[in-house]
Amino acid sequence: MLVAITGTPGVGKSTVSSILRRTYRVIDIHSYAEEHDLFEEFDEDAGSYDVDVEKLNESVMSEDMEGTVFIDGHLSHFIDVDLIIVLRCDPRVIHDRLKARGYDDKKIDENVQTEILDVILYESVESGIPTYEIDCTHLTPEEVASKMISILNGDADGTEPGTVNWSDRMDEWF
Repeated sequence: MLVAITGTPGVGKSTVSSILRRTYRVIDIHSYAEEHDLFEEFDEDAGSYDVDVEKLNESVMSEDMEGTVFIDGHLSHFIDVDLIIVLRCDPRVIHDRLKARGYDDKKIDENVQTEILDVILYESVESGIPTYEIDCTHLTPEEVASKMISILNGDADGTEPGTVNWSDRMDEWF
């Protein structure tokens, strides 16, 4: 089973993935794209390299995968996975985490707005792949990983798309 771990930068994907790596194979999609020479031109406005998601998908799908494999990264929901888990987090927390990482204010605002508007959740649901969401704001990374395993085991109560709503924060960021 291939499982996408996706979400806005700063929600905790990498931290949770480090816990899952103790038991499961986890593919960091950014590192994978770099190792397989899938980066295209540098987008000055976005401050990152473009990635052809079709080529990325073809490359990942050509890998020999057994058992449960997690694909970690904010592009992972564009891969032909069996399940998508969108990690969510309070926009204020995302702001503080990205500020601590040295992101510029424009990039921080863009990512905070992406979270408030449910962009990644919407893209995930639109894929037609079963999608769940977890609010990581008040959970430890271990609790998030445990909740993800519960979803895999059929216990998805409270993780259905639409359970997390930051729309009351729009006035702060727009």
